[in-house]
Amino acid sequence: MTTFSTPLTDQLEIDIPILLAPMAGGPTTPELVGAVSNAGAFGQFGAAYLDGAAIHTAAGNIQGKTNKGFGINLFVPEDPPITAEETAAATAAIAEYFAQFGVEPPESVTNAMPDFDEQVASVIESGVKLCSFHLGHGSERAITGLKDAGIVTAASATSVAEAQEAEAAGIDFIIAQGSEAGGHRTTWVGDWQDSMTGTMGLISQLTGAVSIPIIAAGGIMDGRGLAAALALGACGVQMGTAFLTCPEAGVHPAFRQALLDVTDDATVVTKTFSGRPARGLRNRYISEMEKSDAPILPFPYQNTLTGGMRAAATKAADTDFMSMWCGQAASLSRGLPAAELIEQIVEEYQEAANAAFHSSIG
Repeated sequence: MTTFSTPLTDQLEIDIPILLAPMAGGPTTPELVGAVSNAGAFGQFGAAYLDGAAIHTAAGNIQGKTNKGFGINLFVPEDPPITAEETAAATAAIAEYFAQFGVEPPESVTNAMPDFDEQVASVIESGVKLCSFHLGHGSERAITGLKDAGIVTAASATSVAEAQEAEAAGIDFIIAQGSEAGGHRTTWVGDWQDSMTGTMGLISQLTGAVSIPIIAAGGIMDGRGLAAALALGACGVQMGTAFLTCPEAGVHPAFRQALLDVTDDATVVTKTFSGRPARGLRNRYISEMEKSDAPILPFPYQNTLTGGMRAAATKAADTDFMSMWCGQAASLSRGLPAAELIEQIVEEYQEAANAAFHSSIG
């Protein structure tokens, strides 16, 4: 039986150094989080869009699925300035898509993100083992409150500068988000286009630049990726796309099938849905918006603006207008239950590790 001992397995008291990526907006259901934790890895719930009360409810639901530890992820708030003229132009640019589904664009576009301090307070009260941050490292007040409550902290980083800033702020683990990763780019220092280093290259950079442990994220779909990440100095991996096709995941059947049908890298990084660069499957909406060079509001305003269209598309099972976030290696999706997937990943890890050992002495 394969056994692991890394800073990640030791601190989170888990058997397998795999974190479920906390995919906000529905994919990380309590069932999926619980299944991952029950299998010996570590489930995380994406709570970026939930207020404090909803976080309490979600945590309670997860605790009903597992007696193992799990984590909750939050987005560090952003509130960039926008004008009425910019809002009107961005709304007009997608009005035809709303009309296609027989719905109206929103009359106004507001920052619909929940209160961050309230979210953090609810995470502390929920008794989770880990709180991870995306789009930044969280405030000093948030980090101190979490650590005082005995909660481990982690922050995603796409560059050395971000990792060093997170370490200085007191974060316990860095999640190295390589360019292959699905969903929103976490970049908060500099231009995101300058922080598109691949996962393996980023691990190598960060292990020599910070003293806290590194978790690899982006393009890791099997045991070979886990073996490669650990060999380069990571203490574990965070995997999201690999779990999207699990029956426990909260994704639309049409999205799940699209992932299973992918035969190569059909992904693109786009701002068209949310206003922040995010990687997902290319579709008609993305292609037409990019071709037209339509005005796009910054996150989270564009995310609010397109919300009604995305909801209508999901109801109609129309993947041309759904935001199907996933990583570059989506073609390796398997559609297995979470526990079975984790078991296979561990077996593949052992095979890859054995092959590397025999090659090194051959």
